[in-house]
Amino acid sequence: MNEGTPSLRARQRQQTRSEIVRVAFDLFGKHGFEKVSVEMIAAMAGVSRATFFNYFPQKELILREVAAARAEKLQNILGDLQSAGRSPSSESILQLILKLSEENARITLHSKKLMLEAIFHQVSHKTMIGARDQAVGAIQQFLAAIAGIKKSKAKALAETLMAIYVATMLEWLMRDAVPQKWLVETMRERLQVVLEGVR
Repeated sequence: MNEGTPSLRARQRQQTRSEIVRVAFDLFGKHGFEKVSVEMIAAMAGVSRATFFNYFPQKELILREVAAARAEKLQNILGDLQSAGRSPSSESILQLILKLSEENARITLHSKKLMLEAIFHQVSHKTMIGARDQAVGAIQQFLAAIAGIKKSKAKALAETLMAIYVATMLEWLMRDAVPQKWLVETMRERLQVVLEGVR
């Protein structure tokens, strides 16, 4: 067997973990984090309570998976943008943030409460901060590559753009009666105000 190929046992473990996470996300989205028990998750995932705890010693640790999934999506979007080979521009930065916003709107349509719980729960903080720092660094690199933008200004602009992104995302999550398109439209309007000075 190739050293890079996971064993059958490793693949089965990953499948079991993925199924537990999938079932948990579904249940959290329908019933809320607090109302879902470990027993409910284990029963729906077809595993024992002991097996559940082998993967997640605490139910709260599943929330870290939500944060990790968002961080992974951000990495994928950043990678796509960097590998596109286009010259960095304020428009490419805008599209990066809007693409992430569209994805967030899609996955939180029926589970805004779950996303809020994942963001504010202690177990997710390190993952969320890491994703935020990575995004700021990538946006700063794009801004610094645009002619005439000094490194110090690029960092401040990147942090400002991420602050707008985070604040708008939180506002979207806390509003119950807004259409799905609100997030992306509002994000675009707010980001364009800042990016007008970059063009």
